[in-house]
Amino acid sequence: MAAPDSPPTQNPGAGVAATPAPAAVEVFTRGFTAAEITEMRHDLRRHAERTGLRGDALDDFVMAVNELVTNAVRHGGGWGSLRLTLNADTLIADVSDRGAGFAGRLPVTAGPPAADVPGGRGILLARRLTDTLLISDGPEGVTVTVTRCLSAPASAPTQQ
Repeated sequence: MAAPDSPPTQNPGAGVAATPAPAAVEVFTRGFTAAEITEMRHDLRRHAERTGLRGDALDDFVMAVNELVTNAVRHGGGWGSLRLTLNADTLIADVSDRGAGFAGRLPVTAGPPAADVPGGRGILLARRLTDTLLISDGPEGVTVTVTRCLSAPASAPTQQ
């Protein structure tokens, strides 16, 4: 028996209804080849805009994904697939190919290559134009995932 001055026993979560996390919704998916990149980019833009992405954020996201699609065609066997998913307020693009992957280490770009070096800017641009970038490299190929948050960050209060 508990002493009268001891705190009541707490049961964490008792009386609190757990709210399930919203499921991710697939917005758009399609395969592509080099001949289909332009059409795919227009489809991507239309579907991303329908999720609520607008203005510079939309332009940046589409440019980033276009760079990844171009990389998939150029370095990943000539074709790939794009999957666009909406998870709460985050738009997620997965660009996959079935190429041989990266020889050695994954590319980590601290800065752009020299101006006279052709190429080498796609992953750097995608990283700078989106909120996150993740590269998964394995025996089945490469998947690069980029995200963009749809909700605008809260603005800092103005100083008076």
